[in-house]
Amino acid sequence: MTAKTIYSKLNKLRHPSKQKEKPPASTLVLAAEAGIHLLLAAVLAGAAIFEDSAPFGAAFVGASGSGLYGGAALVGACFGSLATLDFSSGLRYSSAAILTFAIAFAFYDWKPLRRPWTMPAIAGMLVAFTGIITQGSGGRDWTAAGRLLVESALTTASCWAFRGALAPMIRRKADRPPAAARRVGPLALLCVCLTTIAPIKIFGIPMLGITAVGACALTLLAPERLLSWLGMWGRTASADPQGQRLVQQKLEQTAQAFRTLYDSLRSAFRSPENDNDVATVFDRAAGRQCRTCTLRDRCWKTDYNTTFNALNDATPAMVERGRAESVDFPRHFSDRCIHFPEFVAAVNEELTALFYRRQYNARIRESRAAVCRQYAQLSELLGEAAAELSRELTPDPAAGRRLRQRLAEMKLEVRTCVYRDGRGLLRVEAEGPGCFSLTRPSRLDDLSSALGVPMRVELEGEEAVSLIQLEPLMAVAGVAARKKSGETVSGDAGTYFKRHDGKLYLLLCDGMGSGPEANRESTLAVRLLEQLLQAGVDARRALTTLSSALALRGEETGGFTTVDLLQLDLFSGEGELFKLGAAPTYIKKGDSVQRLSGKSLPAGLAEGEVSALDQFSLRLAPGDCVLMASDGVCSGPEDGWLRERFAHFDGESPKDLARELVTHDLKDATDDRTALVVRIDTRT
Repeated sequence: MTAKTIYSKLNKLRHPSKQKEKPPASTLVLAAEAGIHLLLAAVLAGAAIFEDSAPFGAAFVGASGSGLYGGAALVGACFGSLATLDFSSGLRYSSAAILTFAIAFAFYDWKPLRRPWTMPAIAGMLVAFTGIITQGSGGRDWTAAGRLLVESALTTASCWAFRGALAPMIRRKADRPPAAARRVGPLALLCVCLTTIAPIKIFGIPMLGITAVGACALTLLAPERLLSWLGMWGRTASADPQGQRLVQQKLEQTAQAFRTLYDSLRSAFRSPENDNDVATVFDRAAGRQCRTCTLRDRCWKTDYNTTFNALNDATPAMVERGRAESVDFPRHFSDRCIHFPEFVAAVNEELTALFYRRQYNARIRESRAAVCRQYAQLSELLGEAAAELSRELTPDPAAGRRLRQRLAEMKLEVRTCVYRDGRGLLRVEAEGPGCFSLTRPSRLDDLSSALGVPMRVELEGEEAVSLIQLEPLMAVAGVAARKKSGETVSGDAGTYFKRHDGKLYLLLCDGMGSGPEANRESTLAVRLLEQLLQAGVDARRALTTLSSALALRGEETGGFTTVDLLQLDLFSGEGELFKLGAAPTYIKKGDSVQRLSGKSLPAGLAEGEVSALDQFSLRLAPGDCVLMASDGVCSGPEDGWLRERFAHFDGESPKDLARELVTHDLKDATDDRTALVVRIDTRT
């Protein structure tokens, strides 16, 4: 990551209300949602009208988009059409679904394609087009043409409605369907699914299909207040406590299962029963060379003690050198042995094999220990998720009344819920047509004044907004980087991000060496750590997991990466600094500068245990500064010039200081240089 990119991201902390932070979807959630699309498409593809007309699979593909969900829906639609319809009809609707997905995929960046009715119209036309081709050889009549027209219109309408039903899985605001589609979509999707399960027909038309059309029209045309009174629209349903408890119990049981698996594997994994004793070297060599020797009985029976002592005397020098030499053995033994050169050669072969077995056993132990640690960490993560579900949100009735009064003065019809989370932070959930206006800075100021604390936008939708208490602290940062002379890229990498809970993370990694290989290693470490931390994994556990993963990866590719991670709570100023083999970090409070250096190994060299990393507790106040730098900035042990310059830093421009540090004494620039300076301020 370039210095310009890091600085632009860090500088966004000045205006957090303009940031639209969205929690990333985990791989498990994406896989589950893709599976939902696949199953729904397979079910919808079997919903037939007019005997052999089943256009809903292609309509669902058009509603699913061009990404992972669209591909999953395409697979499900093709499977459902070919499995439930006759071959000709199944092939026709599979072709329509494939063409629909192909157009959505090929013209994804075409803006008109993202309009609400564009893809539904395309899906309807493709269903009609495939129908015309299918009927071309069998002749045409007015009845067939009328059915084809109705089928095309029904495809268009159902595709538009299905898009509304899939709205909860659409994360990009620009791709979200209009409110009318979201109102009609779930009911339409349910009725079509029921049509597949219970195909009750009158004159060839499914009764549930007629019910779907009528219910959707009622939902679309009826006023919102009537629907709210009927319970079909309005206030969102509260969470089901019983369901939440069941999910919590499932997570706890799964966590316990992984913990049991960890304990059983740890007790079952034993060192391989290979002969690691040096004495086996002589036993194996003697078995190869002395078996047919005429002096075998004399050496190993009559003079056994003499032979044993001779081999025992040769062992220390042989092991230290890594191979046996003739001088290691007593003269009386070497003179008596009639196959002495061959015996020494056999001993060296067996000694080399012993060393290989020891190395193999060590790797096996490390790999098994890493597997056990991963199971233990997975168990802890699931346990934390279960504990998170058990934490109840505390309503704040007084703040809720003040907020509703202020919204009434603004004449906004918005439903709100005000509560405090486990950290005591104020949160607001708002829903209704007027929610969009709450994101304006002037409206946010009014709400903050009514609630008594500053608020910012956490999540934003067309008719739903989540607000969270604004952090009292902010960070102003500057970064500068300079690659090693003669290299095309820097081996350093860094990033910044702030989680929705108000925790700021600054990350700087330095790959082994310089150039593209070092850049690949440091970039991989930054990406993995950011994903783990964004998912809510504890910083210490995330670093332990990264170190274990890089250690396993390094068995084949080699290399390691230093890690410097600063975690700072912008509500309290409390933070933690974690280091894995990284260069010293400097903390400036007033005119004094504190140097924090660790003794841990870089990620990829440590064993992956929790104790393998260095951790320092911090408490920063407005005006304090932090300097994180790669080892190229101050390559030697003497850092007096750097500490003196940092002590005289007035905090005005962190970027200028970072640039000055990486350009200092360029004639000694033998490594990549990156400096990151952060100043903590009070938010105004």
